[in-house]
Amino acid sequence: MVAKSKPAVEAVLPLAGLRVLVVDDHSFTISLVKDVLYASGAQSVSTARDGNEALSMLRGCQPQLVVTDWRMPGLDGLAFTRTVRQAAVKSDPRVPDPEIPIVLLSAHASAQTVDAARRAGVSEVVVKPFPIAVLLQRIVAAIATPRPFVVAEAYVGPDRRRIRSGGDGFNRRASDSDISTAPTATEDMDRMLRRLQDQLDGVEQKRRKSPVRARR
Repeated sequence: MVAKSKPAVEAVLPLAGLRVLVVDDHSFTISLVKDVLYASGAQSVSTARDGNEALSMLRGCQPQLVVTDWRMPGLDGLAFTRTVRQAAVKSDPRVPDPEIPIVLLSAHASAQTVDAARRAGVSEVVVKPFPIAVLLQRIVAAIATPRPFVVAEAYVGPDRRRIRSGGDGFNRRASDSDISTAPTATEDMDRMLRRLQDQLDGVEQKRRKSPVRARR
């Protein structure tokens, strides 16, 4: 009798059980990011329209990750990030976790933009309009490979350098520009991204017809 082959075990969704807060004043971006997060296993996705609303929600929804736009009416993404990080220096009742990973969305990819974002204390930067794979890779990087948290006189936030292992076995520090433009992905992650891309084909087609408005 020929033994039946066992079904392949599905990989665990990369964001399984994660609580996320998405901050953006553009409804289509919120919808797209929520679709990616839920398809990747997120447990809950709360939304806010600006940084002030997001700050008022942190303690209530207890997110484990924040995805925020840069330019918004009221408190923008950089000011929101600075407020969160400064709670590590001076306690802020609105901020339960100053070290929470923060992924920033921006329509500009210049070196000056990336530098400003890093100095504010963001964990990762995603440039609009973004491929779904890149967004997910940045989110996974912020969650799975966080950098040491730094509290210093001139800077509060994740270490702006990330250790990378070179081919010769030595660890080297990557520059900010390297970090922001070279997402990492294992073979398992590549397969997961392909599956998620299939699930989100409809969303992607809609995004192509109505691209994210470049307001930055």
